[in-house]
Amino acid sequence: MGYREYPKRDLSDPSHLFNFHLSALRVVTMWKLNDMKYHTPFMILFFWNVTVLSICTVGLFIKGCTTDDLVDRSEAMDIFTLTGSAMYKMVYFIYYHDDLVDMITCGLALTEKLPKGWTKHCTLFAKFHCCGGIFCMTFWGLVPMFKTLLGETTLEEMKLPINTYYPFEGRFAFSVTYSIAQYALMVSGQIYMAADIYLFTSIYVAVGALQYISDELEKMNENSNLKIADVGKVDQTHEHLKECMELHVNVLDYIRKTDKLFRSMILADVVHAIISLSFAMLQASEAKGLFEGLKMAVFVVVCFLHQFLNSHFGQTLIDKQDHLIEKIRIAVPWREASRSFKKSYHIMITSNTNAIKLSAWSAYYLQYATFLEFSKSMISYYMVLRELQDQEEVP
Repeated sequence: MGYREYPKRDLSDPSHLFNFHLSALRVVTMWKLNDMKYHTPFMILFFWNVTVLSICTVGLFIKGCTTDDLVDRSEAMDIFTLTGSAMYKMVYFIYYHDDLVDMITCGLALTEKLPKGWTKHCTLFAKFHCCGGIFCMTFWGLVPMFKTLLGETTLEEMKLPINTYYPFEGRFAFSVTYSIAQYALMVSGQIYMAADIYLFTSIYVAVGALQYISDELEKMNENSNLKIADVGKVDQTHEHLKECMELHVNVLDYIRKTDKLFRSMILADVVHAIISLSFAMLQASEAKGLFEGLKMAVFVVVCFLHQFLNSHFGQTLIDKQDHLIEKIRIAVPWREASRSFKKSYHIMITSNTNAIKLSAWSAYYLQYATFLEFSKSMISYYMVLRELQDQEEVP
């Protein structure tokens, strides 16, 4: 899937930028282990995760299709899309493992050409992002217990953490199903967080490389005086420009790799958000009790925040490309340059006519404008569901 070849890197070395990100992926069997002697246990755990998420997804779908109550259906559908899309992401990462390794190899090559201190807080952000997801999913799963402990419901009325189809009877079967449902929530949340930090850091590396090129072009403009007949200095400036060109080609290659690999996962995010958010807002408006209302409020906020972060990093990448295009036009001292310099400059400027936008096959772009349209659509969908629910409540 790659366009250029880069030197292979030892991804088992804990010093590289993506070390924590790969560890987060391995926890939920999204990234193959370096040690092949653990391959069999890893694949057993992978198929176990697929089985659990598949069963939960099917159970949630059946529940959503068989219930006549709109709020009851909402409780099933908001998690149905979560477990379904999480399972897809997990399988996708394993299936395209070699292409994702190629992408990381390209990204690590770019980390050598970033502004000083650019990646200082990347790992901290990644850890905070993952911990936030784990906390939210843990809280979601424990809400039925909290409601029982505080007397909002009785032990006999206690529900599962997900509103799935449940044909069994007895406390033992309920306990086992509860544990599996909680496990599915935790795995789904970690899958989303791990995929997020992988994508966000990849975009951030590309943005940093573009900023590095802009800084180098600005230095070229400040330090060069091509009007002076200094052939050595002209040649030196030309070599500097060609180095920037080579780095820029690598960055564009990296962005295209990212776009191609993440199209379907961006689409999975959007489908999950569209279906779950509108239902979740309806469920939040109908929530009874402190913990139920808090649970749904957290879910809605996290879903909106997730889409915003996708759009924020995508918009940052667009803005940085546009900034570089402008920098090439005004900062490169080409007017009095040699013919070979002008030729190189022409190649560089013609390759920067339009910014590359990350998208789901042009159906959804990662940018602020799309996020605003998405938010307005979610509110509109919620109002339609709210109206339908009000009609059902009228005797």
